[in-house]
Amino acid sequence: MTTRVVTFLKYIGLFSFVFFTIISCEKEIEGLGVNIIDNNKFSTGDSIFKVNTNTVNVERVPANLISQYLLGVYSDNELGELKGSIVSQLSLPTVGTGYNYGTNAAIDSVIIFIPYQSTKLDSTIGGKPLFKLDSVFGNQNVEFKLGVYELGTFLNTLDPNDPSKKMVYYSDKVFEKSSSPFYLEDFKVNKNDTVAYIKRYMPNGTVYDTDTIKQANSAPTMKLPLNETMIKQIFVDNASDPGFASQEAFNRYFRGFYIEATELATNKSHLISLAMTTSRMTIYYSNDQNEGTEVDLNGNGIKGEQGVRVKENYDFVFGSNKSNVLERAYPTPHQSGSERLYVQGAAGSVATVDLFSNLTEEEIDALRTNKYLITDASLTFYVDQNATSNIAPEQLFIYNYEENLQIIDMMTEGLSAVGGKLERDDDGNPYKYTFKIIDYISRVLSSNDPADLVTLGIKVYNPTDSPLTLLDTAIKEYSWTPQGVVLYNQSEGAGNKKVQLEIKYSIIKN
Repeated sequence: MTTRVVTFLKYIGLFSFVFFTIISCEKEIEGLGVNIIDNNKFSTGDSIFKVNTNTVNVERVPANLISQYLLGVYSDNELGELKGSIVSQLSLPTVGTGYNYGTNAAIDSVIIFIPYQSTKLDSTIGGKPLFKLDSVFGNQNVEFKLGVYELGTFLNTLDPNDPSKKMVYYSDKVFEKSSSPFYLEDFKVNKNDTVAYIKRYMPNGTVYDTDTIKQANSAPTMKLPLNETMIKQIFVDNASDPGFASQEAFNRYFRGFYIEATELATNKSHLISLAMTTSRMTIYYSNDQNEGTEVDLNGNGIKGEQGVRVKENYDFVFGSNKSNVLERAYPTPHQSGSERLYVQGAAGSVATVDLFSNLTEEEIDALRTNKYLITDASLTFYVDQNATSNIAPEQLFIYNYEENLQIIDMMTEGLSAVGGKLERDDDGNPYKYTFKIIDYISRVLSSNDPADLVTLGIKVYNPTDSPLTLLDTAIKEYSWTPQGVVLYNQSEGAGNKKVQLEIKYSIIKN
């Protein structure tokens, strides 16, 4: 509690300092007017300062309660290998008369539906809409192995060690799974996977109808057909089990699915970012109902052994309690590259930055004795365009790495002013990232406290990184994008593309 109060007061103090300093400076300059220049009381300067940088691998990140989940296998020579798997509980279907399958029930099909993130195109083929898949990283034409297993680990909602807090599962958590899969096939994304055809069966195994199933907007979805015999044993034969009496009981009866991705002949396949919000397992089945029972609005139904054969289904929506499993393997150049920095999300790596690394403490103190009015402070990182990785993020994020806190500019100016967006060259290739840290540098050079000069961190930007209020000072660890980039560091071999801090200032002379 003490730490949080101190942190809060520190940032309120910093905000107040910068706010009133800016006002004071403006008043001082306004009062002096043009006489500043006429009387030779005012001069400007522009200095380049060296920095020290390093790559730090991130061992794990929180992987539940997030908005995106990664599934698949991706690898390149620069950033290494990343495998993403998903574990999730299921929610009981909403039923009006109890969970049961009726008379002469037979499973027609069992499918897991996971919608892709996609964009509908303006063009069509044969009147059918066309889609482009979003958030797929890597070679979409290379398959990976995809398996669906019964989850063997119970997913807690609350932390057993502190039930007042939500349970946090990290990306390196090892989950148990069954030995026999419900589904195990070679898989790759398919932007045209918009329709599922469900054959409906009589008790004797003959097909009496075929349903066409698609999303309301005809958007593509992953469709994983599960082993019907295994599903029947768990969900149909034991439908009267107390495990289906409540959601809590069901979570213990069937702990959920483990959807696992592994590489085939090569790990240079692809990763898919999935929202998972409307994912579900649907059990399609048919049963016999009395002849007086009304069939559905489409007139579906056919004379059966004991009445009308009717189509039914149960939807088991993926529950909110789910987590990502991320497996990392870093390449040797990633660990030993002397002129490069590696920044990647999803338990990847961050870059650390120490400013004024060419100055002694005495020289920094000397800088503080000058009356600098900082007009611009830019920290620029250039992309190594010789690197083979091609998944550069559109924005990087800068923060206080030592204390995992927001820098003052993020609180006073906001994300758009601080920057960090990817800039491209004339050919459209990733070129550089620039951060504006004027308030931070002003604070460092106006303070007598060496602790104000901290190690900064550079990470791949996630929406959770942005502060929402002045009280939102802590950096959240969540990171669900696999995007990454190779940057030049401060080595002389980088030439004019080495990372540097440029400060522009005005000096009011005594």
